[in-house]
Amino acid sequence: MSDPLVTCPFCGSEVPEGRFCKICGKPLDIEVVPRSSEAEPEFEEVNEQILQSADTPSVIQPHFDVMIEEMDQHSAIILLSRSELDVVDLELDSIIEKTKATRQALQLQQADKQVLTARAEELRDAFERTKTRRRELSAVSSSLTLERILDALDKDEERLAKLETISDTIDKDVYKEQRTEILHSIKEQRESLKSAIKTVKKWVKGIKTTLKKLDKEVNRVEAKFKIGDISRDSYDSSKARLERSIRIVEGGQARLISLLRIAEKR
Repeated sequence: MSDPLVTCPFCGSEVPEGRFCKICGKPLDIEVVPRSSEAEPEFEEVNEQILQSADTPSVIQPHFDVMIEEMDQHSAIILLSRSELDVVDLELDSIIEKTKATRQALQLQQADKQVLTARAEELRDAFERTKTRRRELSAVSSSLTLERILDALDKDEERLAKLETISDTIDKDVYKEQRTEILHSIKEQRESLKSAIKTVKKWVKGIKTTLKKLDKEVNRVEAKFKIGDISRDSYDSSKARLERSIRIVEGGQARLISLLRIAEKR
């Protein structure tokens, strides 16, 4: 007569009764203790948490061909991500227009179907790459320190204005208490603002240095092409990449200058 079968509490297999599971080797005579709300999570729950975390990819900071002189990496990524988003949106519009033109050309009787089909495939690949890049850039949601300070200052000044409008409807001591707290916060934000403005001015200088280096690199590539050190394809791709980097850095420069003007008026 065969041994009676039991269910292993670990692997769930039907195995002969005994001290250990014949499949996973874990003890079969484990005492099942009812879980309380503070007990450790069950294996299934832990496994589910792992699966959920695996489905949620961690945010990877986008890579840039250029970084800004005098600017820390985190702040540079924030600034360049926003600036490149503008460039990417223009690139997507251009790809869409070229794709429409290619499709229209394909409908013509004298069209070279093979060439135009290859062109359409290239445009589709470029569109997908650009969309992926846009998602990477959009994932950068942090703000620059100066922006956070300005936002906090706006909120404190708004709180103070609201407090003044209700001053006659609340206890005088409560009014004084709240007003003192808000004014103290505003004072701290203004002190932080001074330091942040100095930092941004340093970044603006760093951008000028970076742009000079990029311009020099463009000149270097042009010189190499003219003396025959690099091919036409290499020249075109290198120049296009450098000019794109220049547009991105110039966009970041414009954003910083605009932000700086706002801060200096405070």
